[in-house]
Amino acid sequence: MKSVLALLTLLALTSATHAGEIRLGASMQVKPDSIWFGDRAKLTRWQALKKGGDSKALASYQDGLLQAREAWQFARPLTVKIRGFEPKAHLVDVEMQTEGRLQGSTWVLDTSALLR
Repeated sequence: MKSVLALLTLLALTSATHAGEIRLGASMQVKPDSIWFGDRAKLTRWQALKKGGDSKALASYQDGLLQAREAWQFARPLTVKIRGFEPKAHLVDVEMQTEGRLQGSTWVLDTSALLR
């Protein structure tokens, strides 16, 4: 019984530490070639397709969004400021900090896009 309690405590601390890496107001880097969404619903659909494992459907959806400029993909790591974070949805709301024409723009990203 003590070992189960110890294991649960360790898991809780690990989860809290992992979640603590993403903090409101923090500046973070986004991985190169990550998909950036302007719309939460499109990110949610993309996440569902990715989780579902149908690589053809995911590629088709992603390519359609990129071609329609409803999502973006950048070739280099970029700096963002964290505006919001929803751990259960694996969603982070960010503001572009890297200098350029998109500086100050807001996006929603999958948390896996962040460099840690």
